[in-house]
Amino acid sequence: MAAYAQAHTIPFMATLLVADDLVPIRQMVRITLSTQGWTILEAKNGAEALEIARTQKPSLILLDVDMGPGPNGFEVCKTLKADPNTKDIPVVMLTAHESDSDRAIGFAAGATQYLTKPFGPLELIDTIRGILAHS
Repeated sequence: MAAYAQAHTIPFMATLLVADDLVPIRQMVRITLSTQGWTILEAKNGAEALEIARTQKPSLILLDVDMGPGPNGFEVCKTLKADPNTKDIPVVMLTAHESDSDRAIGFAAGATQYLTKPFGPLELIDTIRGILAHS
């Protein structure tokens, strides 16, 4: 019974990092995900996302592709996956880049999943729950 309880509480105790340069997107994602009991960290650009990922070690990272100056989401993902301390953190690309080539770049960089904007709150929650349940 303890194993069952542990396996089903992990998603509820997760810390998630949301990296997007747009405040309204970060706010919407934070509000949506905080309803699940998850702790939400926020980064406004790629450099900040890397710093938070390295120091806070979130359970999962949501990355936009275009985040202004500095590394983009693909570069952040690739950097995280090359670092032994962050390589096991699942990364979900959350972006308006919807072409097959963009998806291929995201997965090649090490993304676990690739969601395109606009996305539904339930789609986002279900995606994260599924990844956390298997992490």
